[in-house]
Amino acid sequence: MFTRKLFGLIIIATGLVTLNMTLLWKLGDIAHFWMSIVFWLAVGSLLWEKQDILKQSEGKSDVFSIVAGTILIAFILFKSGMVSSQVDPFLRIAPFLSGLGLLLIAVGFQDLKQYWRELVILFFHGIPSVITSPIEGIITSLTAKFAYYSLWYVGFNVTREGNYVALPTGRVFVDGGCSGMEAMNYLLGLSVICLLMFPIKQNKALVIGVAVACGYIINVFRVAGMALLVASYRLDLFKYWHEGEGSLVVGMIAVILFGIFYQYMLKRDRKISQTSGN
Repeated sequence: MFTRKLFGLIIIATGLVTLNMTLLWKLGDIAHFWMSIVFWLAVGSLLWEKQDILKQSEGKSDVFSIVAGTILIAFILFKSGMVSSQVDPFLRIAPFLSGLGLLLIAVGFQDLKQYWRELVILFFHGIPSVITSPIEGIITSLTAKFAYYSLWYVGFNVTREGNYVALPTGRVFVDGGCSGMEAMNYLLGLSVICLLMFPIKQNKALVIGVAVACGYIINVFRVAGMALLVASYRLDLFKYWHEGEGSLVVGMIAVILFGIFYQYMLKRDRKISQTSGN
């Protein structure tokens, strides 16, 4: 059975998760909303496996850690009332701060290291997108170039001026939202979840590299495809793949491809382990 303190922390955690998810939904960040479910489920699964350890660690938090955790949670509640845009970096940082604040209250600084996997997952849930935002312009320019080259390579009469990719009958402008940074950060986070929950002994850097590359390359093809739709005067399909459900479908394709790759890496890792054991 859960103690009264632990049950109270579960209620607070539920409230913080619900608050963050509600903000994402109301502000229209639907892609991050669905990805958040994956990250929270991963953290919840790890904590469920450690529920006995969590009960044993309860009570080890001192006054300083309880105060620090309470301040973090109070800050989250205060700041959440001021968020007015989905581009606010706080929405990406809040999950990590929530997890850190709750763990400080529950187990204190001393036992925090036992929950490093949960904190790492919450870190990669959104903070990389904040860290990489200064280079978004560079990635956007590269996306426009690669979209241009992909169309040129297969024989289309395509030109590029800055971030404009133009065909004879239409052109598209590649802005920050089409840079591929969001997809790259999502796949980076998913690769971290896979490595922590279903670990392999070798080629961990390769897994992360393939995840990021997969998110970027699929997005480049998406941009090239939207340029063709504009040139074909299919603005209805352009809107679908740019703003509608199509943009989520593209993200799912990248996730599925990475999932297939990671399944291959898991099987390969098992074969190597069995060979080494023999």
